[in-house]
Amino acid sequence: MTQVSEEIVVKETKLYSEAVKLTGYGKYNLFILLATGGCLMCVIIESMSMSFIIPAAHCDLGLNITEKGVLVSINFLGIILTSHFWGTMADVRGRKNILVLCLIVGSIISLAASLAPWTWLFILLRLLNGMFIGAASSIIYAFAGEFHDDRYRPMVISWISSFVAAGQSYIPGLAWAILPYDWHYNLEALGIEFRPWRLLLIVYALPSLIVAALLSFLPESPKFLLAQGKHDHTLKILRQMFVINTGKKSHEFPVSTVILDEVIIERSVNEEKPGMLKSLWTQTVFLFNKEFAVKTVLCSYLQFGVFLSTSALSLWFPQILNALNKYAQEVTNSGVTLCGAMEAEQTVTNQMQKTIFIDTQFLWKEDSDNSTIIQEVICDDSVDTGVYLVVLVVACAIGIAYLIIGALISRVGKKTLLISASTFTAACGLGAQYCSGLEIILILCGIYLLIASMVGVVNALVVDLYPTHIRAMALAVSLMFGRVGAMVGSNLMGVLFYSYCDYVFIFVACNHLLLVVAAILLPTTSIKKPVEAQETIK
Repeated sequence: MTQVSEEIVVKETKLYSEAVKLTGYGKYNLFILLATGGCLMCVIIESMSMSFIIPAAHCDLGLNITEKGVLVSINFLGIILTSHFWGTMADVRGRKNILVLCLIVGSIISLAASLAPWTWLFILLRLLNGMFIGAASSIIYAFAGEFHDDRYRPMVISWISSFVAAGQSYIPGLAWAILPYDWHYNLEALGIEFRPWRLLLIVYALPSLIVAALLSFLPESPKFLLAQGKHDHTLKILRQMFVINTGKKSHEFPVSTVILDEVIIERSVNEEKPGMLKSLWTQTVFLFNKEFAVKTVLCSYLQFGVFLSTSALSLWFPQILNALNKYAQEVTNSGVTLCGAMEAEQTVTNQMQKTIFIDTQFLWKEDSDNSTIIQEVICDDSVDTGVYLVVLVVACAIGIAYLIIGALISRVGKKTLLISASTFTAACGLGAQYCSGLEIILILCGIYLLIASMVGVVNALVVDLYPTHIRAMALAVSLMFGRVGAMVGSNLMGVLFYSYCDYVFIFVACNHLLLVVAAILLPTTSIKKPVEAQETIK
């Protein structure tokens, strides 16, 4: 009788990776995918929605060219400023509660921005929104990955990234449904006219509240709890996953003890938790010690380069499409070139600037009698609806790419996918620059934008290369560099397209070459396993 009992105990002592594998893959995991993927979708909506809000709001807010550029990138700046902080808090305090709190606060700030009467206040609120929405960007991959074993983790992280495409579809889809209408309500108390773009901003903010509600039904990451020594909590969550996924009873889960299958830094039971600044410093130092320094630098550049190449075109894509369509009316479709269209648009803009002040409601001038009169100038805030369809098609293509990558990533390998995609998309970008013909340019630009699907692959690499106690920080720091890349890409590409168009995709190709080199140099060794003598965490 004693012998049978001992065999059962040995059988039921499992490493975390083995225990989570025994929970199966089913309804519970699909809910995790929906909630965490929705979280990432909210990040995309908040950070990229200005590409459609600005053209519709520039008359009401009196935006000049500089303010438009600031609004395009200010959300990224907010994400950059707080990514490090949120990564630390997630590794020290936990993932779930921070995610829920920041989604709610970020949504409330967006709702407030929809009623902002002044440009400076609107910009400030967009910055604050980025500072909170950055938490979701930094933490979500670690949170979702820790509910899965080595087999499903890369696939799930890639599928979570496919919600980027859902966000990119949501943005033009709702803009298409709302912006074409020409109605307004005068809110005298706030000193604003409530027009469609303000309603659109509200609609963009609502998914964050819905996703926060979904996340509230999930527990804290069981792996994080185990790393904190909360064995009973971890086992309770794993049993719940087992019951929902398999339909069996809780007592049938064949695990009674779970140990963490990676080396962690031991802390005395009586040791006080470090303060926020000390935690921030400690977590950061770990990323740059002898074991992780090379990985951190290479992963950070991979994030920087992928985000740079993605934002270089995506944030300017609606405006580029407008330029191409207008240029196609002046020449035959077969005679359209990318740089020709940008040069033609710049010529028209320069001519307009010589005769009127852009983005003003009235132009003052003097008549022949030197008496001052007012000539009304109509501020055009309409958006070509044809742009919405093209952006929707590209977003759907990116979504399909994410799904294909999710199915192939475990078989083909993350580094192989990254190297192949970087090479192929760079070639398409160069082709778009040097080919002529409206249709072929649109197709090649659309294929080039598939580089966005590599964000999920890079994040899967980061999740695999770092242990639990610094994983969220590693994602936060690398994604911080990614957002820097997005800011550089969105600002630099505007200058390159209008002033040095012939060199745009040469610059992009050089960036992709560096991505390939970084992927090749990235170590393949992953997290250290514990020695057999490691004590069971209770």
